[in-house]
Amino acid sequence: MPKAKAILSNIIDVVSGDIITKKGIDKRLPFIIYIFFLIILYIIWGLMVEDKMTVIRDNEKEIETLKIEYYQKELTLTGLNQKSKVENLLLQNGITDLKAPEDPPKRILVKDAK
Repeated sequence: MPKAKAILSNIIDVVSGDIITKKGIDKRLPFIIYIFFLIILYIIWGLMVEDKMTVIRDNEKEIETLKIEYYQKELTLTGLNQKSKVENLLLQNGITDLKAPEDPPKRILVKDAK
């Protein structure tokens, strides 16, 4: 029975606020508030870091996707640059007037007209 009475007394002290004055917690209150403030800052900082890591992971996935798209388009364009492919595309589209040049290009020199 004395144990139950002690527990009930402690509960009443906590609820009524007497625990602050009886145990001398009022002298340590600024330190307790400081500790709670640090704990809250630590939690907030952890959540912010977690959000940044999520953004970084999403950006890395997007970069990988864009790299794959780039390489696919580069491969397609490289294939289209081949002479035989260009000739076949021209024939498919009905353009038969164009022919490959037989002579290499020549440099045109312009003299100053001063």
